[in-house]
Amino acid sequence: MTVSEYFVMEDELKAVDGSPLAPESVQMIEYLHKRAAELNAGAIRARISAAAADLEGVVRAVRADDARLRPIAGKWTIAEVVDHMAQTNVRAAEELRHLIAGRRPPLPPVYEALRSGAGQWAPWNVLVEELCDANRAMIDAIDGGVDAAGGGPFPTVRTVVVALRDMGGGNKAPQIFFAELAWKEYALLQRLHLLDHRRQIKELCAAAGHVSH
Repeated sequence: MTVSEYFVMEDELKAVDGSPLAPESVQMIEYLHKRAAELNAGAIRARISAAAADLEGVVRAVRADDARLRPIAGKWTIAEVVDHMAQTNVRAAEELRHLIAGRRPPLPPVYEALRSGAGQWAPWNVLVEELCDANRAMIDAIDGGVDAAGGGPFPTVRTVVVALRDMGGGNKAPQIFFAELAWKEYALLQRLHLLDHRRQIKELCAAAGHVSH
């Protein structure tokens, strides 16, 4: 499936619960497609590198004693967020390597909320190091391909996308749907993921009374 063929089918996409895609979900797909068409591999790499550095800076400012506090009931701890990012990004790096080499990744998609058990017990410095290593692997995957996949047809990956939709009254709820993305769209989705969890960690720090700078 080429990128153009995929986006012709965009209005046929539905969320995993069978509901039509919310405007926010459609806007996210349109954004990924538009930016992927505008940016070359080097520009995408620079944006992912900056987002990864920002996240790592926030994470390194967290004290080990604070990493497993749960200041918001029912939400992840900072350690669990960091573990999630490491587990997700190392899989994203693997999928990017396949896509840039012109192959469709053979494995199941990287599911939303992927974690290991390490967030509960692994030393904080180990979790931080694993996050940084996973980020580097993702950036290196883009380096390896440059613009090798820049001409069609594009191999795609089936991936899980989560968009926050406005429910009214200041409330937001996630909408989860599957999408077929070529490597540039997929890489830019990982950048949004980095930025989203940087925001989440800052919110957890603020809730715990330890604002991260």
